[in-house]
Amino acid sequence: MDRLKRKDGDERESLAVSRLLLDYVSGMDRSERISQQWRASESQLEKMSLMADRWSSDEPLQYILNEAHFMGLTLQADPRALIPRPETEELVHALLDKIPPGVSEGLRLLDIGTGSGCIALAWKSRRPEDHVVGLDVSEDSLAQARLNAEKLRFNDLDWTCRDILMENSDWPSSPFDMVVSNPPYIPNIERHTLAADVVNQEPEMALFVPDADPLLFYRRIVEGCCQEGWLRSGGWLGFECHRDFTEEVCALFKDAFWRDVDRRKDLNGNWRMVFARLR
Repeated sequence: MDRLKRKDGDERESLAVSRLLLDYVSGMDRSERISQQWRASESQLEKMSLMADRWSSDEPLQYILNEAHFMGLTLQADPRALIPRPETEELVHALLDKIPPGVSEGLRLLDIGTGSGCIALAWKSRRPEDHVVGLDVSEDSLAQARLNAEKLRFNDLDWTCRDILMENSDWPSSPFDMVVSNPPYIPNIERHTLAADVVNQEPEMALFVPDADPLLFYRRIVEGCCQEGWLRSGGWLGFECHRDFTEEVCALFKDAFWRDVDRRKDLNGNWRMVFARLR
């Protein structure tokens, strides 16, 4: 247990992590280990020891176990992409709810900043006949997304490497019915507020934005959707946001182009999501 202690952790966290590591190494849950009087082998003890050292060095548990869970899916997790969060699950559920009852499958969804592919893959798991495109500027992240798709046997998603901040006059060939994004939104000045296992381990480019322009990606995506044909008329755009900036994001949706602007809180009571519909 002592090897699992972190500077900013507590005993309850260490106990929870130790149980998860035991589950992983043994391939059994706690009740099974007790009923079968499980005893760790030397190789299992060595593996546990190495994993404990990684944890105490502030490596995220998902990277240690090489897996993360998102909307019932088990995804590979490693430093190539952000670890999927519960708040992002709420974003996907809320956007799914925007689809009117009776709308047949076959919609086109664009996930901007797809990372591990969690949003795109979760959407595909709920609406398998939809055409889903996951877009990211990082080839490393897209490699992880492709691997996750392969493991889940979702073979008909499109993974696209593109920088949305650059001019994209030839893209897309036709507009999407839905656009969703959990873009970088943490100002650099807030680095010191993040846990060490986030700021020192997860990819910076997926986390941080310039202090002088924290709405950089939101403004660009709104512009692309309403002026460059990324989103069809009547289509929905959904964002995950910094809890302090949802009002500013809402202000980007000008009445001349958008309607039904909807700001929502997450389960922790923080303003977290913004949705709008293109006129």
